[in-house]
Amino acid sequence: MNRALLLLSLPALLLGTAARAQAAQTTKTTLSTCGAYTVKTMENGFEDPEDRVTLSRAGVTYATVTDTMVGVDWCRDVTGDGVPEVLLAGFSGGAHCCFTHHLYSLSSPPRKLLTAFSAHSDTLEARQLDGKGPLELVGSDWRFAYGYGMSFAESAPLPVVYSLLSTPGGARFVENTRAFAGFMEASALTAPEDERFSGGVLVEYATRVLTRGADAADGWARGLEAPFAAWLANYGPDIQQDVSDAGMWDWPTRAGVHADARRSGIGGAFLAPGVRSYLGQVLGRDAATLRLYRVQGSEVVAGPALLSVPVTRDRYGEPVVPVWPSMTVRRASGRDDALLRDTRSGSVRYLPVRVSAGGMTELKDDALGVTARLLGDLSGVAGHVAAQFRDVKRTPEQQAEVRRRVQAAVSRAQPWLAGWKGQEAFALERLGNFTFSSVRLLTDTPTRAQAVMTTTVGFTAARTDSEYVNGERFTMIVNLARGAQGWGVTDWTLVPRTGELYEE
Repeated sequence: MNRALLLLSLPALLLGTAARAQAAQTTKTTLSTCGAYTVKTMENGFEDPEDRVTLSRAGVTYATVTDTMVGVDWCRDVTGDGVPEVLLAGFSGGAHCCFTHHLYSLSSPPRKLLTAFSAHSDTLEARQLDGKGPLELVGSDWRFAYGYGMSFAESAPLPVVYSLLSTPGGARFVENTRAFAGFMEASALTAPEDERFSGGVLVEYATRVLTRGADAADGWARGLEAPFAAWLANYGPDIQQDVSDAGMWDWPTRAGVHADARRSGIGGAFLAPGVRSYLGQVLGRDAATLRLYRVQGSEVVAGPALLSVPVTRDRYGEPVVPVWPSMTVRRASGRDDALLRDTRSGSVRYLPVRVSAGGMTELKDDALGVTARLLGDLSGVAGHVAAQFRDVKRTPEQQAEVRRRVQAAVSRAQPWLAGWKGQEAFALERLGNFTFSSVRLLTDTPTRAQAVMTTTVGFTAARTDSEYVNGERFTMIVNLARGAQGWGVTDWTLVPRTGELYEE
């Protein structure tokens, strides 16, 4: 297994380090050299000001990293040009998170080659994975930490590989994990006699999805012992969605976007079956722009802007984006469509779109379009119902407005109940939790379709006193047909899902 899988002992080590640092109340200064530069660390334990590491030459400071704890991981030539690089690290001071790594080439002046958010892993390892040229940097992708019913102690990371590649801003290290399928499998795949644990099983399943495809991964999972087979059957669709962007995070950077720009996105076969592209949204100061990024030869290119929406800030200064790419949906053609989560109206809707190299079209008279409206209306009801229990003081007028919004959302969703086929009445006015984690069209013909979603659904009760309404996992099944008036829902229901790691 990957060395990163063995880092689960890290919290104890860090806590010991933190205790020692906290005991030392005076600032400790350490000087070292890397190439022609001086690296200076100033450590202050967990006191103010934050620790600091600087990179300087002849009295000029070229780079500074500040954090609760800082360090110098290594100094070596990893690019092969004869000029050393230095890896600086910052640690935020949690029990086991979070580490951020900064790599500089010590040219004149120094040039930043990478900023990597490493979460729970304390370093990047320089290795030669392709047998030629610059070394690769191997880290960890902790997207599954605490996921799918696991504790952190059970969690394990996917391997992540950074390669030195050319970008419009110059050569730099970018995430390139999908180019190293053999390394991914060597890091994650186990032998039958190996002892299994939930995090390792999850990483192996996800790796098989990425390197061999979802069908092959599901076939492997069905042969596992209990409870892992049932657990992956339960969460497999969610995991497949959650890794859609794996290895594609830096595609915008390779296409010319600033390396430090915030972004989010989903991966899929949006242009042709079996050919992956990245539907990515990049956040600027005042707007977020959605584009399709695709491989062209040895480069990644960006398509035209598909959508631009304003970015506001919450009270903590964090960006608030009203529309973002949410879900990839495979169609009968083998291509993928996408769902965008859209809150511009003040409620939630899901915008189903088909993407081409030159544009984006909303799917209206389409099975996915109708399904998206149902999902959006139920999500909207749940959001407004839950908001009634938010711990804020409201005037009588504000309380009346909250009730009005609930009734408006319920009225908008009411027509969908005509197709409800559950054994009990579906209490829209008490729906306080409705989310979905994957969407699959198991039937997708010109006249009939069946959409299947993994959902979490919860209802308020007399004792409800929080906006966070507990929910249970269900399979939502929506049957659709196309008639003279277009596509419509014939019936829909919820079926409880089983296969938790720890059944109550």
